[in-house]
Amino acid sequence: MDKGRKKDSIEQFISSPQLFLDNGLSQLRYMILIEGLLTPEGYDQCPYRSYVWSILLRVPTFTTKDYLHLLAQAEENLSSELLAKIKNDTFRTLMNDKKFHAKVGEDSLVRILSCIAMVNKVGYVQGLNVLLAPIAYCCHKSEPQAFALLHNLITYHIPLYITPNLDGVHTGLSLVDVVLKIIDPVLSEYLDSKFLKAKIYAFPSILTLSGCTPPLKSVLKLWDLLFAYGFHMNILFVVAQLILNRTELLNNQQPMKILRNFPN
Repeated sequence: MDKGRKKDSIEQFISSPQLFLDNGLSQLRYMILIEGLLTPEGYDQCPYRSYVWSILLRVPTFTTKDYLHLLAQAEENLSSELLAKIKNDTFRTLMNDKKFHAKVGEDSLVRILSCIAMVNKVGYVQGLNVLLAPIAYCCHKSEPQAFALLHNLITYHIPLYITPNLDGVHTGLSLVDVVLKIIDPVLSEYLDSKFLKAKIYAFPSILTLSGCTPPLKSVLKLWDLLFAYGFHMNILFVVAQLILNRTELLNNQQPMKILRNFPN
């Protein structure tokens, strides 16, 4: 953290010792909800976001030495096919976001995902590159921290999202249909009449925790809440996005044209 910069209330809070962990976490969650990680430079420029995410997920320390050891193992043991699979995704990660690419190089994404493939039981699963993108952006000064955050996320919080059959993703898609029917039965019925279930239009949004929908600045704000209150909240984010665009969807005879690329 920049010692020459005046700390805001959240940064002061995470820098101070907490006597009771659960109480401290509850307070941090509340501060994120009420204040947000907003800095004078903009929401996406918060210099301590990676620390907040690491605290909320209870990510253990992962040293640079351990990361370099794992990276050496990956370089020695990863098959050329698996590496090609990773590189086939990394080059198109947030392809049109110049601010992202100014901070995060493709080589960095490849290294982190190679390490993930080494420790993950199923190797590399498509979509991991997009899950990594917001994390790598916030941890652009520390690849070991980015690796530790992503590894913790997929291992302990959304493990069913990265099974070979993506079981958790399909469950999430089913929940989108259920929640939409409860909250907005008219829109739900209209999409049903067009044979548009969530599995057809919302797969990328569920798979990537909405990381695929620009702009990145908004993704970071949503992810602050996901890290604070649970990744199941993404189901509600997707439904909320449908409702925000309900008038346009209901007035369109081909709503899939809108849903093919979710509006920002």
